[in-house]
Amino acid sequence: MNGLNVDLWDEYNEDVFRWKFQEDPFNLGFTSIAVVEHVPTGVPIAFNSFLPLQVRMGDEVFLAVQGCDGFVDREHRRKGLFQRTVRFLSEEMKGRAPEILIGFNLIEAAGAAHKAGSELAYDVDKCQAECEALEEFATRRGVDLVPISVEEYHELYEEWAARSHLLHFHRTLPYLRWRVNRHPVRDNRPYKVLMDGETRGYVVVDLMEEYGGLTMTLNDYTLGLLEDLLPGTLEALLEMHTGVTAVEFNAKRGSRLESLAVEMGFKVLPWYTVIMMALNNTRQEGRAVFRGELKISDYQRWHVTNSDIY
Repeated sequence: MNGLNVDLWDEYNEDVFRWKFQEDPFNLGFTSIAVVEHVPTGVPIAFNSFLPLQVRMGDEVFLAVQGCDGFVDREHRRKGLFQRTVRFLSEEMKGRAPEILIGFNLIEAAGAAHKAGSELAYDVDKCQAECEALEEFATRRGVDLVPISVEEYHELYEEWAARSHLLHFHRTLPYLRWRVNRHPVRDNRPYKVLMDGETRGYVVVDLMEEYGGLTMTLNDYTLGLLEDLLPGTLEALLEMHTGVTAVEFNAKRGSRLESLAVEMGFKVLPWYTVIMMALNNTRQEGRAVFRGELKISDYQRWHVTNSDIY
């Protein structure tokens, strides 16, 4: 944890650790973290963590593990330790429930995962804008927001998820209570989105003071909502949350949402490369990952939001 805080961020503490790896509703029954020990000294010098999550497509649900927090001590870098943790996970998961390893790796770290046997599936970019740059585009256009409970949020999710043929991380009610209500750092706020009085879905945001201002992140939203109602949704959110200086959200590279963000004045920053490895009931073939005949590494088959990335 100390290494992560020095090198990456300052909010990683024991509360975050317990929330993520012990309270996760899809917990495997053990803490799925691979630790590298320096044998001569007995000192832990690296770790890589894997968070169990469910993936859903329509009525079908299967288990995955998402590679998330990891750290290698400075003195032991460039020795292949990260790759060893991934290979270790692959061996440990044989015959267990998780079917794939998926990771949203910072671009500079994707190469190590690829060397360890993962496929490079697709890219996810960060869209950022100062609020001043959005003023000419953000207009309500009949959009209204109503604060909702996690239970209402789950009902709105089920309305689109049951009909969708896109892969996405399953938002069960216990998962949303864990993710939204019990997050130790972020204050997640779900809203129902209405257009001319008709319910169109949900959007979930969190606010974080950083870089001398207040950043609002669009954490989760109904499939297709932002592509249709981004300007009005943003204006309604900014009216409700005064003092916000910047807005951000993630978008798949080449997606319609990313194109719309560019048109509205967002800066697009290359951020994540999605890596994927077959574990059980899946296979890797021709630089792709398949589950049966379904090519699950195809970016067009996924709905991904900020809330999915750990």
